[in-house]
Amino acid sequence: MEEVQKPEPDYQKGFNEGYTIAKHLPELAEKLAKATAENLRGNGFQEGRNQFLSEKAKERYPSWLTGDRTSKGENEPTKTMDKDKDIEPER
Repeated sequence: MEEVQKPEPDYQKGFNEGYTIAKHLPELAEKLAKATAENLRGNGFQEGRNQFLSEKAKERYPSWLTGDRTSKGENEPTKTMDKDKDIEPER
């Protein structure tokens, strides 16, 4: 069985702060991300900001790019609807 690693509390706090500040004050988040020291909380802050930016970029994609492309059948016509429409009946 695989063990799930729980993030350090400092990292998680920095991640949440980075995400939230990037959401509401993007200019401040950019400055703080550049100024944060290389510690656990600073890394979390930078990754939280990056996570928000990547989610924001995905929202700009058209809906046909963001949907599940592996599921087929939604846009395909059914075969029974068009069955024998172009064939004349035999006499």
